[in-house]
Amino acid sequence: MGARTDGTAEATEAGSSPRFTRAVWWFVFHTACATAAVALAYLAPAAPLNRWLRGPATLTACLLIPLAALLVPVLEPRSVPWNRRKAAWQLAFPVLTGAVLGVTAGQAGHDDGLRERGRWTQAVVVEKRNGKTDRCVLRDLSGREISPYLTQGDGCERHVAEGDVLRVRHDPEGAADPTTDEDAPSYDGVLVGAALVHVLMGTWGSARMPRLNPAEPANPGTGGRSARTGRRP
Repeated sequence: MGARTDGTAEATEAGSSPRFTRAVWWFVFHTACATAAVALAYLAPAAPLNRWLRGPATLTACLLIPLAALLVPVLEPRSVPWNRRKAAWQLAFPVLTGAVLGVTAGQAGHDDGLRERGRWTQAVVVEKRNGKTDRCVLRDLSGREISPYLTQGDGCERHVAEGDVLRVRHDPEGAADPTTDEDAPSYDGVLVGAALVHVLMGTWGSARMPRLNPAEPANPGTGGRSARTGRRP
């Protein structure tokens, strides 16, 4: 009896060690994903990155990294047949929170870029492009175009019309979005909350993947016999 108990304890300990190692690995992986998404989205306008790199960096942060947080756990090499693989429901959260991290960090980067490099100037609305989100094309009083466009959330409101003169803060390098707002909101709470959900839910879902799709086992306690008939298949 003592030998059997010792053997069971050793088997339990041996089984828990790989699970712990997997959990640590996935924790590191999802932490790296969250960190990379925030860094790329933030630095694109805040650094700023070269204009040819800003678009790919933002796309990677807001789309490719969140997708990687889902696809890497699903596609990892293991003995589960492809037609039996499916994602754990927890992995929906890293996709959503990864996109939130990218968008929010990008907005924080725009605000910090304006805070560091921004200049206040009088600008004329030379064109207003209406759509789901209105955009205003601006030029300063010397006739130089201000890039990028002024968006609806930053001051191109419904009441603004062509010919109006607005006081805007803009980035001379054209990396950060211009704005008419004096104060910028803080995004720290959203970033911390989204990052925690991203890492914790991603780690939980990724560590569960082998248990969601195990190879077809024999029915326990039957010696490989069918549970209904008691006969071997």
